[in-house]
Amino acid sequence: MVNSTDKRVALKRKLVFALLMSLVTVNIVTLSILLINHVPTAILFEKWLTSISVAWPIVFISILLIAPSLLRLTEWLVKDPT
Repeated sequence: MVNSTDKRVALKRKLVFALLMSLVTVNIVTLSILLINHVPTAILFEKWLTSISVAWPIVFISILLIAPSLLRLTEWLVKDPT
């Protein structure tokens, strides 16, 4: 039987993972897109912050909702040979 402390720790891990993964992903993608589109250096930081503030909540929620299904799919695709 899993106790409530284990469940809380598992939930915290999922939330922290989603937070960190979404922040890293959003930063990489938004900066890449801005640089590819040759955004002037003078406004790059402002545009980057605006892009992050719009994209981060979307990516964070998406990771929370989609990651469990992707983990199950991964387990199914990559079976343990034992």
